Amino acid sequence: MEAVAAPLWSSRRIREGVAYLGLAGLVASSALVFMGAEGRLGVLVPAARLRYPDWLRGPLSGLQIDLTPNGLAWLLVGMCAGYVLVLVCADAVSMRVAVGTIVGLHVLFILGPPLVSTDVFGYIDLARLGTRHGISPYSPASTHIPPDSVHLYRRWHSDLPAPYGPVFMLIAYALVPLGVAGGLWAFKILAAAGSLATIWLVWRCAAALGRDPLKAALFVGLNPALLLFGVGGAHNDFLVLTVATAAVYLLIAGRDRLGSAGLVVASAMKLPIGLPLAFAFARSDGRRRRELGIGTLLALAAVAVVAVVGFGSHAAGFIEDLKVEQKEVAVYSVPNQIGKLLGFGGLTHGIRLVAEVALAAIVILMLRRVWRGGDWITAAGWTMFALLVASAWLLPWYVAWLLPLAAISADSRLRAAALALTAYIVITRVTLWAGLPP
Repeated sequence: MEAVAAPLWSSRRIREGVAYLGLAGLVASSALVFMGAEGRLGVLVPAARLRYPDWLRGPLSGLQIDLTPNGLAWLLVGMCAGYVLVLVCADAVSMRVAVGTIVGLHVLFILGPPLVSTDVFGYIDLARLGTRHGISPYSPASTHIPPDSVHLYRRWHSDLPAPYGPVFMLIAYALVPLGVAGGLWAFKILAAAGSLATIWLVWRCAAALGRDPLKAALFVGLNPALLLFGVGGAHNDFLVLTVATAAVYLLIAGRDRLGSAGLVVASAMKLPIGLPLAFAFARSDGRRRRELGIGTLLALAAVAVVAVVGFGSHAAGFIEDLKVEQKEVAVYSVPNQIGKLLGFGGLTHGIRLVAEVALAAIVILMLRRVWRGGDWITAAGWTMFALLVASAWLLPWYVAWLLPLAAISADSRLRAAALALTAYIVITRVTLWAGLPP
């Protein structure tokens, strides 16, 4: 019997059309953001406030448009609209198109200047302090900082002591011979490669758990906050996420020693991203807990040796800086905005205390749930969400910490929470760039 072609108005055809419209909108909006960055919009490329040399612009510097902050806000909204359309009709997207779009957008954002943030020059500066000036990146904040050409591209004069773990700082040390320009592009490549590796690992985790790997990859790989703020800003979070997501995959596969060791290494680069390790311990029986313990202890010993050899008595300085960082306040952190809505003008000691108590309660509740047989990945995801919401120091690219866990979780509510946090980050930036009061 001859097959009958599906009518043009069939549900499948409509969903394909909507999905590809979303992809087209996301790509077009991203391309316009990229061209606006080449036009030296200050809010988009803060590193160019004093100088904008060719090596900072990127290889496609001839492609530029005049973009205003208000226009940037609308382009971010366009990226988000395309992302939502793709997620709604993800089952209608072919694997080839999905992979091509994810990789293409990463290439696009890697070819432009560092976007929205100057943190990448902070990494370079800290590494140069240690290798060129003999100053430990974990020295006290009062340490005299010698002049360096990298300071032309930094927003802040000093981030001492460094909030990054010793494993990451040693990676940064290795890039110092490339110079400031070479270091920037090395970090940009590492950020994009780390993000793509994380997405691939999310695919593998989802497949191993019997969930749709393509939907999981689209959920992470096309997220506008991840692309614009994370990959575009060349942030080190993706190096850490690659290690952490690989560790989660190993734990799913029953490789407990390697999985726990991987999460220790991730923590030694950026402490909060190693959070799933606590839930891996809580979910395990006695035998698996022993394996996790062995892997954890071996990794801790290895990291300790590397840290002491590299940084001596200052090796644990990043932990102290994380405590100091939490005493600071990001304007658009959730507790600070709650303080404004309640008429207190921002974060108060009382609101901070409530947030910390609520976070502690959620940690205990989630650990208890896993101990009783609950899904450890979902519990880790909800705890990461609570950590981001309760933190007084929330930056846009931090949403990437949550996305892999949410993508592979069995709980659709966790994915909704991750999307809600992304929406919150987008709304705050659109408000800022459109000139509305915070």
